[in-house]
Amino acid sequence: CLVNYLDRVVISFAIEPIRKDFGVDNTGFGMAMTLFAAGAIGINLISGLLLDRFGVRVVWLIGLLIWTGAMLMLGMVEHWWLFLVFRVALGLGEGVNFPAMNRAIRDWVPPKHASKVTAACLIGVPSAFLLGGPLFGWMIDEIGWRGTFKILSAAGFVMTLATLIFYRNPTARTDVEPKSAEGHWMQLLRNPTLLATSWSFFGFGVILYFGLTWIPGYFEQTFGEKLSTIGWFSTLPWGLAIILMQLVGWWSDARHRASGDSRNSRVVPILIFQLLAAGCFIPLAFVTQPFWAVMWLTLGVGCSMAPNAPYYSIISDLFRERTGAATGIMITFFSASGLLMPVIVGWLTDLNGSFDAAFILMASIVASGAVGMFLFARPEHGGRADLDSRIADPPSRLKA
Repeated sequence: CLVNYLDRVVISFAIEPIRKDFGVDNTGFGMAMTLFAAGAIGINLISGLLLDRFGVRVVWLIGLLIWTGAMLMLGMVEHWWLFLVFRVALGLGEGVNFPAMNRAIRDWVPPKHASKVTAACLIGVPSAFLLGGPLFGWMIDEIGWRGTFKILSAAGFVMTLATLIFYRNPTARTDVEPKSAEGHWMQLLRNPTLLATSWSFFGFGVILYFGLTWIPGYFEQTFGEKLSTIGWFSTLPWGLAIILMQLVGWWSDARHRASGDSRNSRVVPILIFQLLAAGCFIPLAFVTQPFWAVMWLTLGVGCSMAPNAPYYSIISDLFRERTGAATGIMITFFSASGLLMPVIVGWLTDLNGSFDAAFILMASIVASGAVGMFLFARPEHGGRADLDSRIADPPSRLKA
């Protein structure tokens, strides 16, 4: 997750040198951002189906190879149209990551530990924002944006090699389409729990992508802050997110061990923290001092990201044989937020001359997701016998 998300951070710091190298305007550069999200959306569900069919190892390796190759080529191409082509390829490679992660956790980790393990894996997301800014600002100054992209590609190659050497599928996997009560993947699209979770995860993505694309612009345009000062402001939400994600992951698993109930242990933390996040974004439409803006923005982003792991745990709890496909559907909603929200926020800001309407819209979307979880997310109560069988007999033998 850390390496994959660093590509999102590095391109935000490389906007000006890339524009100058290729001679494109902001609209042209916006196309590069959109095509990345389009590539991810195009592969999310497909990769989930392939993960359920062929297992994590081969599908994840292919995704890592595509990502690594695309990152390398982005640092080498001399024509803008080729840059756009490899942005799509980068999205295709990265779109495999989260479905593969959740399928791997489903295959290897018993439910009583699922959320805290997921939270540990997902710590790479806020860590990329926390560490990537200072790191890439320095690297781009020292070796240029092309050299920085090539170093990221080398990191991707190391991850690919590590996956090839160390990761194995559980022995119990079979290379046949699973036939279970979960049925054909199209039936997943009619599952109210999955749809409610996916819509709430869209709201999660709305906050995350705002943080990724608009925090510097918000402080610069609203309060006239310098970029050097904004750099410090922008680290606070991600630092809080790292702490809260781990705490909520542990709390979710503790509730699951006590009850075996996915609604009590997974849905409730999402409901609580997304309502808190929505409540934190409303005051941002009215603040006039940067101190209060920093405080509410930090709390809003931190609370929204806090239940990241339980989203994935709902999927692995409820869709045991279709974890990849179900995660792919959820991540498609997330990717759609990345495709739509940066543009919508920019349009609202241009229309109103401020970020106020954007904050109210984001709060409304996140709150609607929380309400949807309360009304429609009702996963089956996990039977203790079923949980105990998975805990007592985890996959222990390996195959290539």
